[in-house]
Formats: sequence, C-alpha cells, structure tokens
Amino acid sequence: MKSEISNIEPGRPARTGQLILDRRYRIATRCRSERKIGAMLDIGCGNGAQTRLFVPDADQVVGFDLMPIQDTEGYNKFDKFSFVQGNAEKLPFNDSVYNTITSFEVLEHVPDDTAVLREMFRVLKPGGFLIISVPNRWWFFESHGANVPGFNWIPWNRIPFVSWLPTMIHDKIAQARIYTVPQTSRLVRDAGFRIRQSGFITAPLDVLPNGSIQSFFRRTIFKEDTTGIPCLAVNLFITAEKPGKTHGTS
Repeated sequence: MKSEISNIEPGRPARTGQLILDRRYRIATRCRSERKIGAMLDIGCGNGAQTRLFVPDADQVVGFDLMPIQDTEGYNKFDKFSFVQGNAEKLPFNDSVYNTITSFEVLEHVPDDTAVLREMFRVLKPGGFLIISVPNRWWFFESHGANVPGFNWIPWNRIPFVSWLPTMIHDKIAQARIYTVPQTSRLVRDAGFRIRQSGFITAPLDVLPNGSIQSFFRRTIFKEDTTGIPCLAVNLFITAEKPGKTHGTS
C-alpha cells in the first residue's frame, strides 16, 4: 500500500553485537531448518551486520539496499557475497532467481510496501522461502520515533503508547509504519505467497545501556527469542513460501 505517512524516514541498521541480530538469525534458521538457504537475497541489508550471519550457511548471498553499503562489517572476506544498490520497488533481477529472501525492518520505510512484496515474489524461485520482520503495533513504544510537540526530550523519541493510537493519528506523527500480524499476513498473501508461520520477536532491549537493568530483563521477561504476548514484542515476523515446485537447491 502507498504510504500515508508524510514524513517517513529511512531506517537505521542494527549494529554488530546487538541482540536483535542474533534473534532474527535464530528465528530464520529454525523456520527454515529443513531446507538449505541456497542463493539468498537480503533486501535492505544496511551495513550488513545482519546479512553476514547468513553468509556461511548460504551458497551465495546478495545484499541489496537503497544506499551504498559501507564495509564496516567485514564483507570483503566473504567470496560468495555481493552487493547491489537500487530501489526495492523495482528489483534489478530476473524472475525466479533466489531460494531465500530475507528483509528485516524494511517495509515500514518504503513508499509502497505492496510493490516491494510483489517484487520479492517475482524474484523468488517456486518453492522458495521468505522471511520478513516489521515493527509490531502492540509494543509499548513507537520503535522508530514520532514527532510530537513537547516530547522531544524523550530519548530516541520513543514515546509510550503512540503506536497504539488509531492509524489515522499515528501516521500523522510517525516516522515509519507499524503493523499487526493479520495486516502483514494479508499483505504477504495478496502478493502471492503462502504463509507458513507468524509470530512476535521479543524486545531485545538494545536501546537500554548495558548494565544490571538490561541484564535482569533479558534474563527474565525478555529471555526468549519469541513471545506469545504481543506487548512484549518490538517486531513481528512472517515466514512464507512461493507456491510451486522447487527447482534446484531450496
């Protein structure tokens, strides 16, 4: 759908060492445990901190992003990695090229998330695997910040409960979209995919300073990678496949 957010902003990629990277990787690996990654495309690879975790498991990895990549994550040592710059609404790849497509925290930043999902479907092989994650509406905080007069003093603009506001109000002040599981599942199905699994990614608390408070909550309430309690999840994830007979490695 076309964005109704007038001040939508680019995302800031997670950094090496942040827990969210490991959580996404473990979830993706468990979801795809019965298949090889094969040729993989990571859309919205950013600085590559997430993408590089998949490189040892894949036959080939292409990182794709709107902005030029900076080799801050040591990509040069991976022979089977390459980077392509471009617009995800019109991917510069042939049809049915990749066995696996990943895209973490990207759809909320693009002008037309429906167009991006359709492009993902086009370049994925029949029987291929998709995993995406997007911001969860029911997390306590607006994870991408919001422009609310008088609240600029709040760190990172993480204003409590802004994400719970009606969409019409939220989109006027937010810097990115937020999603529910039914909404995201519908978008993925409408693009042609068959849903395999959906769930919530437990908040990693990476924005908290390292210390006893962060450590306590990570050992207790926010211990597991996934949660059944929506308000404890900063993101939601969807795994899906492109219907059809699998060709080659899958």
